[in-house]
This record gives sequence, structure tokens and C-alpha cells, in this order.
Amino acid sequence: MYIAFVVGMWGEIMNKFDKNNAEIGARIREIRLKRNMTQETLSEKSGVCNPQQISNIERGLSGMSIAKFKDICRALDIDADYILFGVSTHNVETALNKYIKQMNNEQVANLLEMVKAYAKTCGIDAK
Repeated sequence: MYIAFVVGMWGEIMNKFDKNNAEIGARIREIRLKRNMTQETLSEKSGVCNPQQISNIERGLSGMSIAKFKDICRALDIDADYILFGVSTHNVETALNKYIKQMNNEQVANLLEMVKAYAKTCGIDAK
């Protein structure tokens, strides 16, 4: 009975691990395509794997070492937090960032003041 429990738990862990690999891989693919890069180009820029390994990572069929992950993030010029969790505060393309990129400094400053005021009405205090 104990062995069946352990095997069952291992199966749950592996399913979760595969799901995480698939989510991470999908985000790597998303950013690679936004950067107009091929799998071959990414493998060359990251310097750590071949195009087939990139394909396997993107499809969630394999994970990667932390060193390889860091090199892929550098090659894609993307924050690791976006690849891992799907959110970033820096260089991921968001709807808001698309507008901000088109603004001059004065417009950005005004937007920041509006966001601060709105955050305050929502009970959010920037510390």
C-alpha cells in the first residue's frame, strides 16, 4: 500500500512538472517569435543547446538547467520572472507598455501621477 501511495504521488509530481515545463516552454516560444528568432538562432545566441533541444523545451518535453535557463533568458532579452510565472514588471510587451513607449517624458510623468492617484483610491500604497 505504501509503494502504491509513493508511486501515485510521484505521478502527481511528474504531471505538475510536465505542466510547468509546458508553460515555461510556451512563454519561451512566445517571446522567441516576438523577437522574430528561429529556434536555430536562439540556440546559437544562447550558446547552450541545439535547435532540437529548443523545440523540446518549447513543447514542454524537457526541462533545463538553471544555467541554460539564464542563457536563454539573456538571449531573448527577457526577465526570468516572465518566463517562470508569466508576469513581469520590466521588458515584456504589455498593452500599457505599448502606449508608454509612444509617450514623451512629460506624458509618462503625467501618467505616473494618474496611476498613483488611482492606486490610492484602490487602497494601494507604494512603499
